[in-house]
Formats: sequence, structure tokens, C-alpha cells
Amino acid sequence: MAFSHKTCLDLFNFYVEWNEKNQHRSMRQVLELLASLISLNPDKKASSAIKMEILKRVLSIITHQSAQPFVKLSFKVLECFLSKDTISVRDMTEVYGGNAFLESRMEFKRHLQTFHDPNLWHSFVYAVFEWMSLPDTSPSAGKLLVTLFQKLRVVSMENESSDGEAYTILWQRWIRLGLTRHPDSLDNIKNYLFPSLFKLDKMGSLKFLQNLALESHLEDLKSQESNAQAFLLLSAMEVGKKSGLVDESSKN
Repeated sequence: MAFSHKTCLDLFNFYVEWNEKNQHRSMRQVLELLASLISLNPDKKASSAIKMEILKRVLSIITHQSAQPFVKLSFKVLECFLSKDTISVRDMTEVYGGNAFLESRMEFKRHLQTFHDPNLWHSFVYAVFEWMSLPDTSPSAGKLLVTLFQKLRVVSMENESSDGEAYTILWQRWIRLGLTRHPDSLDNIKNYLFPSLFKLDKMGSLKFLQNLALESHLEDLKSQESNAQAFLLLSAMEVGKKSGLVDESSKN
């Protein structure tokens, strides 16, 4: 009974409705319970149906396909499920790569085929960055991006037998392009994206900083991207110093 479709969806709706009214830490426990019920469900087909239904709902809210107001909660649900491996990047690909989410993003449609296609994640990160400039949603959006970047790096290492450097370069480009389109998000990137990224993935963050510094000298960057790159580099170095990744000599 606890694993049933109705029970899980009722729990999900309870979390969404009550967390919106009372953002108590116990609501996180409700969400973690739901993640466990989905992951431990002995009926894998039923488990898959439940998580796909929830995933479609939260992605539709994040990407403006639904008018429902629970954007911040959608970020929290997706981050929790990703961090606990209740859903995978492959699951996200199956849902987000579907035509229903691409009607307003036709420039990406021909690219979205596999979970390791960077164009798919470029599109999704762009959608998330639309919320990074807003004070109410930026903390949850930043936490989701950090978790997603980590998962994509792990998948990249597993499938390419590499150190994940290719995805580290892509993270930097995605963030730069997000800042170019949403320049008001710079402070929120510095406050809600970089600190968690640098703390949770120090090796990846060091490569991130190195690649960021190298690409700041590229001549083919458009002027607007170049300005975004410069501000991004300064902010990253500032947070990197506070995180113990950058010393004063490295800034010279």
C-alpha cells in the first residue's frame, strides 16, 4: 500500500501544498520519504510510472509549460530526486527530450537525442537560468544546477573513461551564456551556485576555474559574452578564494 501510485502522488501533493504554506524542515523529510518509496518499490514498472509522472509535472513548471506557481518547490523536488538517485539524467532525458518540452525551443529539437548530448543540457540550463535572477527562486535553482552538474560529470566519466573535463568546460560555457542572457543573475550565481559547486566538487571546480581563466582570453567571444566572462571570472575567483581554492598569487 505504501508503494502504491495513489499513496506516492498523495504524498507528493501533500508536500507541494503544505510546503508552500509552511516551509518547515520536516517537509524535506516528507520529500525524502517519497524518494525512498519510489526507489524501493519492488514493482519497477509502477515505480517508473510514478517518477515519470512527477518528473513531467516539475519540468513543465520549470520550463513554463505549466502555469502552476510551484517553481521553487519543483526545483527542490528535482534536486532531491537527483541527489538520491531516485531519478537519473537518463530519466530526465526521456522526459525533457520529448517533443512536449521543445515546441518553444525548436533550435534545440534536432539535437536532443541522447543523455550525453550537451545541446540538451544547454537548453535545460538556459531554462533554469531564467529563474536565477529572482531572489525567491535563485537559491533552489542554484542548488539544482550544482547537483545536475555533478551527475553529468559522473555520467561523462563512466561512459567516456575520462576525468570529466569536457563537461567542466561545458558548465562554464552554460553559466556564461546564462549570465549573458540574464545579467541580473550575477550576484545569485556568486551566492547560490559557486559556493556549493566549489565545496562539493573541489577537483572539478579547480578545472572550472582554470578553464574559465583560459577562455577569458579567447578572441572569438562576442563582446557581450566577453563582458559576462570577465564578471564571471572575477566572481569565481572571489568565491574560490573564500573556499580555499584560490590564493592571492593565483589572481595576479
